Amino acid sequence: MKVAADSVPASREQFMRVALKMAERGMAAGGPPVGACIVRAGDVLTSSHNQVVSDLDITAHAEVVAIRQACAELRALALTGCTLYVSVEPCPMCLSACHYAGIDAIVYGASLSDMQAVTGTELCVSAEQLFAGHADAIRLHGGVLAEESRTLLAAWRTGRGAGRP
Repeated sequence: MKVAADSVPASREQFMRVALKMAERGMAAGGPPVGACIVRAGDVLTSSHNQVVSDLDITAHAEVVAIRQACAELRALALTGCTLYVSVEPCPMCLSACHYAGIDAIVYGASLSDMQAVTGTELCVSAEQLFAGHADAIRLHGGVLAEESRTLLAAWRTGRGAGRP
């Protein structure tokens, strides 16, 4: 998928819709509705959903899975020039993975506090706190299609999501 660079708000929504579609797939597979995609130069390199439940891997958050896939696709450890789109604001583990992968920017929908309201188990450490003192901190842009993301979280919480454990 290629998007013109001059349509930033439109492209943010377009790529967030890819992440939301992945979140729906994750929920259908029995996991939380968190989806992600990694974009570089207007192209989606990879897309994924949370696989913690299906893989029995506590680190298999959508963001980490997408980073693993993108690194394998590019045959590189550095994802410089990439933007991560994710349906829910990344947790501290995922923010750290993005930092170490060199991701330039993160665009997210629902906030981590929205996820906390559903799970009650999130480590609500902000990116500002985590990256304090780092001049090259990742740029974050939140609230893109947030209502759609919160709707998926609500459906998962109430058990309306297919395969909900």
